[in-house]
Amino acid sequence: MPDKNPFFPRLFSPGRIGEMELRNLIVMPPMGTGHGSTEGYVTEKLMDYYEARAKGGVGLVIIEVTCVDATTGMDMRGRLVVDDDKFVPGLSQLAEAIHRHGAKTALQLHHGGRVAKSALTGRQPVAPSAIPMPSSGWAWENPEVPRELTIAEIKQLVNKYAEAAQRAKKAGFDAVDIHAQGLYLPAQFLSAASNKRQDEYGGELKNRARFLLEIIRAIKESAGQHFPVIVRLNWVEFGIEGEFTFDECLQVAQMIQQAGADAIRGYIAGWGMPDLSQVTDPAEFQAFLSLSMEEPPNSQAFFTDRIKKHVTMPVIAGSRITPEIGEMMLRENRADFIAIGRGLITDPDWAKKAASGKTDEIVPCIACMRCVNTALTEANMQCSVNPAVSREREYEIKPAARQKKVVVVGGGPGGMEAARVAALRGHRVTLYEKQPQLGGQLLLATVPPHKNNLAPLAGYLSTQMEKRGVKVNLGVEATPELIEKAKPDAVILATGASPFVPDIQGIRRSSVFTAEQVLQGQLVGEKVVVIGGELVGCETADFLAEMGKKVTITRRGPKMATRIGPGVREMLLGRLAALGVTMLTGVEYEELTDKGLVITTKDGGKQTIEADIIVLAAGARPNRKLLQALEGKVPEIYSIGDSVEPRRIAEAVAEGYQAALKL
Repeated sequence: MPDKNPFFPRLFSPGRIGEMELRNLIVMPPMGTGHGSTEGYVTEKLMDYYEARAKGGVGLVIIEVTCVDATTGMDMRGRLVVDDDKFVPGLSQLAEAIHRHGAKTALQLHHGGRVAKSALTGRQPVAPSAIPMPSSGWAWENPEVPRELTIAEIKQLVNKYAEAAQRAKKAGFDAVDIHAQGLYLPAQFLSAASNKRQDEYGGELKNRARFLLEIIRAIKESAGQHFPVIVRLNWVEFGIEGEFTFDECLQVAQMIQQAGADAIRGYIAGWGMPDLSQVTDPAEFQAFLSLSMEEPPNSQAFFTDRIKKHVTMPVIAGSRITPEIGEMMLRENRADFIAIGRGLITDPDWAKKAASGKTDEIVPCIACMRCVNTALTEANMQCSVNPAVSREREYEIKPAARQKKVVVVGGGPGGMEAARVAALRGHRVTLYEKQPQLGGQLLLATVPPHKNNLAPLAGYLSTQMEKRGVKVNLGVEATPELIEKAKPDAVILATGASPFVPDIQGIRRSSVFTAEQVLQGQLVGEKVVVIGGELVGCETADFLAEMGKKVTITRRGPKMATRIGPGVREMLLGRLAALGVTMLTGVEYEELTDKGLVITTKDGGKQTIEADIIVLAAGARPNRKLLQALEGKVPEIYSIGDSVEPRRIAEAVAEGYQAALKL
């Protein structure tokens, strides 16, 4: 018996799911990457991604959705497929790569049902009933009407799942995971909102659960009673009539256990915005925040705590769990395994760092939902704080061929990431930041409501400067003279951007402030107009509305917050509406007067919006003055982040990482 881990003894104790023994209680849940080939084969990129996480020390790696019948169930390009023996060799290589590093692995079995796309399958989607998926801002637009499955076809699909499990076992996988959550076929059978059948597969709950129960039993018969089956369920649905309830989930959990399931995990699912005004339990309220950037750690505890009391099979809990929270949940018997999903996207070595007590070294997930949003748009998975996601081999940090003297200008996320990676490669790095503290725009980004998840990133990067030996000069403006005198081999400029001032008559009035000034504490009146309806404008409006101000957001474009991912956008706009913020799109700006802002509305009428102050959030212009002064005067020079073009944290961090790799 190995010695107990001195930092997290429960988290790093061995565990068991059915007959599968795991080295610790950390599970990497399946998350779509889009790295499969067009035909559904395992690719080198996908292998690199999973091998990095297995190497990072987790106990179990569950591979993302793998379609059991591509002819009817494919819903997105880049999905893996397991409906034919030809896919076994590639899957076998994947399982072997994970086993090489001491982890066990399971394959998630998937069928899209009514969310499958005829453009991919060449056929009309199939479902329990001929009901299209609801269209919403963060799901599928213009959904196809599915064809109702016959009983014979349902039986065939049950066999498809069983055959897929056999192939997974043949390929060397240690278990399978049935995707019966979210939008997919087993979940469609379980929900009365999508299952209107009147036969043995519809109506009362035990009939709606029949498809899933038959799948579990068929897998046990074909792959063996000792081959573990994990099931992912919807804890609850929302936003649709006839939704799957948590009480139904508790009943189904007991049913699947009796059918032979070896472990359970889950999540919430729905369409549009949940009606949070009807949620009275604070813990349940937190669970719904998991759909946005507001998500608190361990938000799903409301559901997992209750599931644990209804079943004896292992419960896998997840949703932004820290090592400390995971240890506590295991110690208090509130979970049997801890799932770390997005945390392993941001940092593949999450488990190794926790095991060695170096939790301050774990790259924090900021819950921005970028990984989810890129998956929904059929792009390769991306992460705002880990540029190496989807490029593990290409972006490996290796020692530089020659040590260089590197100057980084700007202590925001891009500049600090550039300094961190350059130092890891062995360069001597000096960073200049004209403000008295590190953080740059991150410091302001944490001010609006529900943005606390950004604060750990600023702390992590600041700590990395000290740990990596970066010489930091705060309160020092890096002039061309200062940099030339330092005689660096390379300069990385992360000098940011300045607010854009639109050409509106009266814009220079004393009642006009930038969003940055307001977030820094500038006093405002009771009536405020925010010019600009992207992320900065909407979040500043949110900040002011929570203070009780009467806020109006205006923008020239036809929609608000178009550059924000769907899940975050829906929650933010819903919150603004609930706070009484007026949102005007398609406007033309005429002038600013003593009374407020004069606009022409999208209908062509003139309107004066009364305001005590005007807040500018209409974009920014890159600061390129230092770049222009240094060009041709230093051997290497790179410009990154907002100093190239104002964008988001993701671009700043990625460009800082890339610049450091070029040194």
